[in-house]
Amino acid sequence: MLIDTHCHLDFEEFNLDRSEVLKRAEEAGVKYIINVGSSREGSLESIKLAEENENIFATVGVHPHHASVVTDELINFLKEKAKTAKKVVAIGEVGLDYLKSESPKEDQIKAFQKFLTLSMELNLPLVIHSREAQPDTFLILKEVNPKKVVLHCFSGSEEYLKKYLGMGFFVSFTCNVTYKNAAALRALLRHVPVECLMLETDAPFLPPQEFRGKRNEPAYIKYLCQTAADIYGLSYEDIARITGLNAVNFFGIKDGGCSKNNIVYEIRDSLYLNITNRCTDNCTFCVRNFTDFVKGHNLRIDFEPSGKEIIEAVGDPLRYKEVVFCGYGEPFLRLDVILEVSRALKQKGAYIRVNTNGHGSLIHNRPVASELAGLVDEVCVSLNAESPEKYFNICKPKFGPGTFNSVKEFIRECKSVIPKVSITYIDLEGVDIKKCEALAGELGVGFRKRHINIVG
Repeated sequence: MLIDTHCHLDFEEFNLDRSEVLKRAEEAGVKYIINVGSSREGSLESIKLAEENENIFATVGVHPHHASVVTDELINFLKEKAKTAKKVVAIGEVGLDYLKSESPKEDQIKAFQKFLTLSMELNLPLVIHSREAQPDTFLILKEVNPKKVVLHCFSGSEEYLKKYLGMGFFVSFTCNVTYKNAAALRALLRHVPVECLMLETDAPFLPPQEFRGKRNEPAYIKYLCQTAADIYGLSYEDIARITGLNAVNFFGIKDGGCSKNNIVYEIRDSLYLNITNRCTDNCTFCVRNFTDFVKGHNLRIDFEPSGKEIIEAVGDPLRYKEVVFCGYGEPFLRLDVILEVSRALKQKGAYIRVNTNGHGSLIHNRPVASELAGLVDEVCVSLNAESPEKYFNICKPKFGPGTFNSVKEFIRECKSVIPKVSITYIDLEGVDIKKCEALAGELGVGFRKRHINIVG
């Protein structure tokens, strides 16, 4: 689900072939387009385009270049348009631009503050333009603390990027990250959790490398999507799905493409099996405390699928590098399903991995690792702490304070019968990663550090 979250199809550059541009966007897989208002007239044209095209949504706003014309009368005019038009989904683009300062700074700041107030009155997200004005932009936003903000065409510093992300804002990049001389932009993009990312063309501006010197258009967002996939080490489909979901949720677009009850789901070239939503941990950092989504997949299930249903959903496992038991709960709560499915998929030549909290033997009140022999190729155990006390405080296991040592014993048992075993840790504050790595060495298994805000 590709979504171009920022373009200007109302501009005169599209007057001669606007319908053809929209057709090419559809052929390229662009499902929705957010046409961004940048003036009184542009906002009206955006609304008109949205009314005439099912897949276009509009924003209303005035670019900081034109801040000097922003009066209370204009704000009230746009307010009424936003309230009465059915497909206005945000206020923007608004903000500050000190690169050219086509309007005085004091006028830009006043206009920006007016639009911030408007967005809060209407409960609409903000699309922010900020160029060479990060300190003032940040201070104004911090003072008002709006809930939904996207920094469009981000080109600020890593320092301000982290500040915006810390406030829960989204960040959007354009096709200029594809340029050969855009290494600094690509480095910034790497610091953005993909769950906080949106894609845009800003058409007709900033075409991708393949079309430099020509007009940009929404269809070209596919080049940006591929570049982002390369940077994140994800697939094109992953980036399209995740950023599409981000945009749908941010702009409040009603879309039926995010249904739950996904019992199998793809990330990169792996297929994951979501066999239960139950868990024997209640980890403080667990994604389940915040969202039902992992890498754009809704993992909330209303039922626990049978082994037969899972096998049928997998199909040919050789299409994937690996098949992984790793859903929205602890797989060993359904050991019988792990064994049944692994047996069937192994006969087809699949590589099987199980991601677990290591409670398998505690759940079944017997050593269970040996039952995986010959069926499972790899086991990854989330340990997340270097001591029993920290583990209990962080993971809050239902089996009590002694769980840490039981998990260590489970790891030893797995090592004796499973070809590849590793433990993983989240880089939580207060966890000594070096001691965690030393513990992995002591147990004779692999070690991997995971980031707190990166799941999947």
